[in-house]
Parts: sequence; C-alpha cells; structure tokens
Amino acid sequence: MEGGWARLPPIPGLSGAWRPALGTTARVLIAGGHQLAPALREADRVIAQVDDLASRFRPDSELARVNSDPRPEIRVSDGLASLLADALFWSRATDGLLDPTVGAALLAAGYDRDFSHLDEDASAAPRPSTPAPGWHQVRLEGAVLARPSGVLLDLGATAKASAADVAASRAGAASGAACLVSLGGDIATAGPVPAGGWTVRIGDDHRGGGEEPGQTVTLLARGMATSSTVVRRWIRQGTAMHHLIDPRTGRPAQGRWRTATVVADTCLRANALSTAALVAGDRAEGLLARFGAAARLVAADGRVVHCGGWPSQGEELASLPGRAGA
Repeated sequence: MEGGWARLPPIPGLSGAWRPALGTTARVLIAGGHQLAPALREADRVIAQVDDLASRFRPDSELARVNSDPRPEIRVSDGLASLLADALFWSRATDGLLDPTVGAALLAAGYDRDFSHLDEDASAAPRPSTPAPGWHQVRLEGAVLARPSGVLLDLGATAKASAADVAASRAGAASGAACLVSLGGDIATAGPVPAGGWTVRIGDDHRGGGEEPGQTVTLLARGMATSSTVVRRWIRQGTAMHHLIDPRTGRPAQGRWRTATVVADTCLRANALSTAALVAGDRAEGLLARFGAAARLVAADGRVVHCGGWPSQGEELASLPGRAGA
C-alpha cells in the first residue's frame, strides 16, 4: 500500500492497515465496504503534523526549537499552542501528576532519542534527577509561551492521544465510515459505533497478541488509552528505567501499578488519566473515582483491579461504558 501502510489481517466487516509512526505503531480500521485510502491519507496528515510540532527527537520540530530558544517568552504556532494548552489543562486537573516540564528528567534518565534507537543496556549511569520545575511555571496566553530559561518541555503524555482523536475524526469523515485509530496504546473512534462495538484486546503491551495475559472487551466509548511501565524500558548501570516520569521526583515512577487502561469520551482524557494513575500509585483509585472514570489497573505482581464500572469478566467480551451512536 502507499505511504508505508500494510494491510491488517482480514477482520469480518472491517478493513484496516498499519505502519510505524511516532516511535510506535499506527493502525486505522474502518467499518463496512468504504474506501480505506482516504482514511489513511488523513491519518498520515495528522501524524506528520504532530511529529513536526511536538517531536522531542527531531531537531527541526517546533518543540525542539522552542526548547533550545533561550528567550523567556516566545510566540508559537497555533498548532503547538493547542497541544501545550492540552498539556497544561491536564496538569492542573491532575494536580501536577502530569507535567510537561519533565523534559530534562527524561534526558537525565537516558531517554534522549527515539526509543527504537535507544540502547537497551548502556554503561553510562543515569544523571542525578531533581523534581520537575513544575507546570505552574509555564504560561500560555494565546500563542505566547512564557517559561523560565532552561525548562525543557515534553508533550509525550498528551500530544499522541490528541493526534489520535483528530486522526479518527478526519479519517472517519474522509471515508464516510465508522473509524478507529490507534497510535500505540492510544485509541480514538469516530462515526456510528459498528454493530457490537469495537473489539479490543488489552494487555501490558499493545504489540502483544492474544497469547499474553489480558482482557478482550467491546469498546463503545470514543476513547481508550493504556499506559504502562512494562514497555519502553532500558537499563542504566543495572538500573531499570522507563519513560513515565514522576514530576515530584524527576525519576521514573515507582508506584503500585504497572499498567493502567482508561476509557473516556476522548482519547486525550483517557490517556491523561491512565498516565496520572500510574504516577499516583496508591492514590490512583481515588483519582479515577474523582473523574468518574472506568479503568483496569494491573499491579506490579499482575493482580488486576477494575474501577468505575469496568467489567470484571476475564477474557470474555464485555461492553465498556459508552453509548453506541453517541
């Protein structure tokens, strides 16, 4: 197929394709006999745009240029301003459990390049970590961004999920079909929910097959996101590191949970809450209850806890909160 897309194995009533994207895997599925090509073209446009705006690993991305700009105040594009506004909103909503000022902490942990090029075992020790400067030190007024000198921004907790929402909406409109877009563990849907909903397999790693422990569910909600400390891991002098930073310490989160999956009305909301839950640790269930979120939490020992109406059926199909056709 064009654009590096490859056909997914046949699924009754659906057509789909996948390709590498944003350091992970993009998948697009549409229902019925509609044309897949227009959906893929729209997904490509959104993926390219978010990569241009928010990649931490491309020196020519707008975010990289902002991070290297010493001026305390700078005008950014409307696209980047929108992504920054999402990050700051969820920082405030989660009381700082999500924080876009963890860029320096990620570098200190050794996450300084695209994960596919990251050494799994390196002799270099992780650099000393300090708490993130704090999202409250970042101001965004329209398209004018202000932050203290030296603060490095990272939008990994929200930008990809926002891209999934936009890609699903545009791909669905272009194809005239119900559409599902997955960017790594971030899933967004658009259009009328197919009969029976979207069947989704959940586990620690979105790349895993049906053989690994997990749960198969029927998704009716618009968004779902899985965050995990089990994937995107590397070693620094015998110390296991991962990409989910606790802003309070500047180190990889060491909470009670290893994986959190949340459903919500948008993928952005689901991703923000799944990431915050892992950082929150023992406070995760209270945090999710405050937002009325349905979630599946997996503890470090593999024990599974269901919150907010998440179905407890093991590997059986079970409908998640949401309303078909909404």
